[in-house]
Amino acid sequence: MKIFSNNLPNLIQLIEKNQVKVLLLYGPNQGFISAVIKHITLKMNFSISNHNYKNLSANQLSLLANSQNFFNQKELIKITNVTTGISKELKEFFTENNFHNFICLVAEDSLPSSGIRNFFETHPNLCSMACYFDNEQTIGKMIVQQCNKESKIIDEDALFYLKSHLSGDHQLIKSELDKILYYSFDKETISKQDVLDCLSNSLIASGDEMCIYFAKKQYNLFLQEIEKLQNQNINEILMIRALIRYFLNIYNVAMRVEDGESLDQAVKSITPPIFYKYLNDFKQISLLYNSSDAIKIISHLQQNEINFKQNSGNFNLFETLMNSKNK
Repeated sequence: MKIFSNNLPNLIQLIEKNQVKVLLLYGPNQGFISAVIKHITLKMNFSISNHNYKNLSANQLSLLANSQNFFNQKELIKITNVTTGISKELKEFFTENNFHNFICLVAEDSLPSSGIRNFFETHPNLCSMACYFDNEQTIGKMIVQQCNKESKIIDEDALFYLKSHLSGDHQLIKSELDKILYYSFDKETISKQDVLDCLSNSLIASGDEMCIYFAKKQYNLFLQEIEKLQNQNINEILMIRALIRYFLNIYNVAMRVEDGESLDQAVKSITPPIFYKYLNDFKQISLLYNSSDAIKIISHLQQNEINFKQNSGNFNLFETLMNSKNK
């Protein structure tokens, strides 16, 4: 069966009733995929183990799926690097559906409608969920739900501003929302000024030249821009997020162009719009990348943000990005 990403509570109910014991998560929004897995493990009190799809046979998976630990705690068996192909043995194993633990398969990109995705969507005891980057509508819904949960009201101008400026990975968006709620803990209504006071440094576009030089692979100029921004006391997190936003725009344009839309029309769909001074550069750069290229770069950038948070004292943004580029 197919379940949509906004219907996570229904998925949990199906798991609780043992109506779904195998889940396929796929799509470029790995932050949302991580959030789904975390939500399942917390709700169901699962432990978790990690395995690689390429190295796993049906017999090996059967042993994992039926193993029980000393405390009889069920396990979420997370299987990564899933591809569209699925063997006859795995099909038979999944449809038997009589194992002890819960299995979650993860593909790090979109999957074609055939192959493993079609298999999961057409079997009642299997479930698939697509995880794409959030658009303005889903971001707006997420903001309102989070505010309601905290018994707060967000005014129309503040909501419009956030929908226009927040973009990308689900976890990053949630992190920004948490900042707003923490900042306005003593206020019943969140205003646009509250948002600007809290998030202006991280939301207002900065480092345009830095993003352009990185995307054009003009690395000497890119290094110079990093040094300029550091001299303005702009830290690496803000630089990385500026690059992520830039490549999310490239990804969205590439997806539209690959679907048959003209480049000009695809660029016009971006919100907030590209500043006119940098519009020609952006169009030229968009021709250099397809959607898969953009996703790989976004994934590297997101990992760099995690690395910085874990070891900021020894983190060098330029060296890290150059090493990622060469992998």
